[in-house]
Amino acid sequence: MPEFSASATLPCSADRLREFLGLTANLPAISDPELELEVLSAPEIITLDGVIEFRITAYGFKQRMQHRYVEVSERQIVAVQIDGPTRSWLHRQTIQENEDGTCTLVDHIEFEPPGGMLGYLMTADRITESLTDGMEFRYSSLARELG
Repeated sequence: MPEFSASATLPCSADRLREFLGLTANLPAISDPELELEVLSAPEIITLDGVIEFRITAYGFKQRMQHRYVEVSERQIVAVQIDGPTRSWLHRQTIQENEDGTCTLVDHIEFEPPGGMLGYLMTADRITESLTDGMEFRYSSLARELG
């Protein structure tokens, strides 16, 4: 199963970052605008077993997805895909507090690309490339929002 990891040190406390990431209304502001992320339904605050339904534009197609939050704690948020184009998707966000008052956000994603014809477009390499670009935007947006 392909995996992707990225991290960034952000100019805020771990508590402030966790609070920001816990509000589903903040997700579009830190998502690559090319994805055109639209939250269709979600709890206001991320909670264990909460489900977020959203739509993105990727590879020329609008795609609807649902993720369930399977772990929610002070320093970690884990979501798994329950409906969407990939065979599987797990996104683990871990927040590490630093001694200098900053924090580090580590994003780790495990995924299995789709099968069938869509699998020819959404290869592991293309998904990884998209994640790399998306995380670059995410981290710069978080630094701007929280700095």
